[in-house]
Amino acid sequence: MVPGWDLKPQGISAVLKTTGETASGFEKYGKSFGENLTSAASSAGTISAEGGGGGGEKAQGGLVALALSQYAERASKDLQYVAARAGKSLQGVVDATTAYLNGDQEMAAEAQRSTLKAPKLDLPGVGKA
Repeated sequence: MVPGWDLKPQGISAVLKTTGETASGFEKYGKSFGENLTSAASSAGTISAEGGGGGGEKAQGGLVALALSQYAERASKDLQYVAARAGKSLQGVVDATTAYLNGDQEMAAEAQRSTLKAPKLDLPGVGKA
């Protein structure tokens, strides 16, 4: 047991469950985010540039669509990082709690072994040549 720590496994388990359920929604939110950005970019309008030789116009994404595309590229990396960091943090809590509880069990077992050992007596004149 680490001095000053008072871990309650049931409380940790409840927090991990709630946090895990929330974190599992990241994928759904990320997909929705991407779909909404795509929709916004396609609805943002286009600019036209004259095509070469044929005199026709070629539609290209507008400035807003370009800005949204650049934003989406950066934001998707950030969202992936947040999801990965959340997963690693949750696993870290599980690992730390397990180590703490295993440490408690090991310390209790060591205390029990020490208690069951035969006592060493230092009697005057015994065992000395």
